[in-house]
Amino acid sequence: MRLKFFEVWKRNVLLSVSEMMTHKIAFFLLCLSLFFGDIIIPLVSSFIYKASSGIPGWTLMQFILFQGTLILVLGLWHLLFADMPWVAVHNITEGTFDNFLLRPFSCLKLLTTMGFDFDGIGEVMAGVLIVGIAFISLKLKAVLLVYYIIFILLALLFQYSLTIIAASFSFIFVQSWRLIEIIDMVSKFSRYPINIYNPEMQFVIKFVVPAAIASYYPASILLGIEPLTSLIKMSIPVFVFFTFSLLLWNFAIKKYTSAGG
Repeated sequence: MRLKFFEVWKRNVLLSVSEMMTHKIAFFLLCLSLFFGDIIIPLVSSFIYKASSGIPGWTLMQFILFQGTLILVLGLWHLLFADMPWVAVHNITEGTFDNFLLRPFSCLKLLTTMGFDFDGIGEVMAGVLIVGIAFISLKLKAVLLVYYIIFILLALLFQYSLTIIAASFSFIFVQSWRLIEIIDMVSKFSRYPINIYNPEMQFVIKFVVPAAIASYYPASILLGIEPLTSLIKMSIPVFVFFTFSLLLWNFAIKKYTSAGG
């Protein structure tokens, strides 16, 4: 079954890429705009740091590492999962979701294989570049990259969970296009280090809706701000949140009414 999933995923990825290649110039310009749109973010931060004291407890280059990490995580999410809610909403509103149910394959797995959006490659490239520059400038320990990558994978699992929740809402609410914005709403809490929030909010974004995993913890591991044991501490809420998203999906999909009645 696992092999079958990757075969279906590979087929859908190739299909997505072939569709992109039919409009090469438009695709290239879009990727370029996303790339430079993200590259500008650290430049804006440099101006902010010149005009003020910046983010308490974070030097400019440390904060750029933080921002690059978030750009990388959101870029990977865009690349791998971004289309999932759109595919779900479109097929439900058009009454064609029956096609998912009739196939000998898990609906969620099939939807996941269709989440690939090649536009995200520009954001991924920008994130890798920004993190790389900050990593070299700060002379960080290469051995910590292993833990950094693990945190990035946990961050992706969290973003995937948000995507499942957004897709689940499409079964519960009619014409739920704007509900996809839930991903962006939650991601806003990842845009700044957790030390700017009050203790109550810190608890929420660490253990209830662990948005801090998307940027703060990966960057903090590289910088030595958080101990390595935080990997275990943050794995638990991320997996609990993922389990919740699966339970919500199983509940929501039962609300689907077939186009045939």
